[in-house]
Amino acid sequence: MQMKILVYGAGVLGSYLAHVLHRGGNDVTLLARGSRLEELGKNGLVIRHYLQFHTTVDQVGLTDHLGKGDDYDIVFVVMQRQQLDGILPQLCENESCGLFVLVGNNATAEETQRTIEERSGRPKRVIFAFQSTGGRRENGRVVSIHFAAPKLESSMTAGSLGGDDSWRPTLEQAFAKTSYRLRISENMDAWLKCHAAFVLPICFACYAAGGDLRKIAGNRYFLDRTIDAVQEGYRVVEACGYPVEPKEDEDFVTNHRLKCRLMLRLMAATPVGRLAASDHAMAAKSEMRRLYDDFRSLKRRAGIDTPAWDELSRYMI
Repeated sequence: MQMKILVYGAGVLGSYLAHVLHRGGNDVTLLARGSRLEELGKNGLVIRHYLQFHTTVDQVGLTDHLGKGDDYDIVFVVMQRQQLDGILPQLCENESCGLFVLVGNNATAEETQRTIEERSGRPKRVIFAFQSTGGRRENGRVVSIHFAAPKLESSMTAGSLGGDDSWRPTLEQAFAKTSYRLRISENMDAWLKCHAAFVLPICFACYAAGGDLRKIAGNRYFLDRTIDAVQEGYRVVEACGYPVEPKEDEDFVTNHRLKCRLMLRLMAATPVGRLAASDHAMAAKSEMRRLYDDFRSLKRRAGIDTPAWDELSRYMI
């Protein structure tokens, strides 16, 4: 059965997600506004697949709003964290959609879910997710970086906060015929906090380099301090009572330091680092600042020493 899906947000991540779901046989509508809506209406959804050396053009449905009675099987909300709070009233007002998937950085997912529960007139199924793609917008198209090799294919990690998994068949059906890998987290709140612990030190590095990661590619001290800061971030999450999720990420950073340093160096020295990290860090400073402030609240709760984190975070400040 074809799924009726709304992707709320037509930036880099939302555009690629809409492309994937559309190519997977779903009835996809993309919510955009302003000049982005105009260029989508004129040119279609244009994506340059950077690593695959080809460009696709999709004709998806377009809208500029989500109404109270609008009915979709799934609404994927792909917004920057500081923008999400502003659209929550629209999500709460809707009475017909079956499942809301909030996609993106969110170190305070519990707070977001509580707000939706308190403001909604009727119960809603809400889960949180994160997708492993990057890129930038330029000249009316999205330049997207994503992988297709086995075990490296682009993916979406999703999970609920309360243990309910009644949403899984719906989400699995939406991705059944796509090239996307769907991963399920049993503790999505912890996963998102750990992702913040990982991504923020990389943002610090982006800001230290002024957006040009090549400047630090050969700086072993800085690369090592970035790894140290990630480890300290994981310790903060644990000290606040959350498990490190996924465990293999902690294992890689802690027990395979040489490989981790090499990965960071390669990312910094190649255009992949720009598309996967620095483009977003430089273009979304407000989002990164919000993520930093939310994680700083966790640091205060943890009450542990984080010398590498504190040293590098001055570039954020």
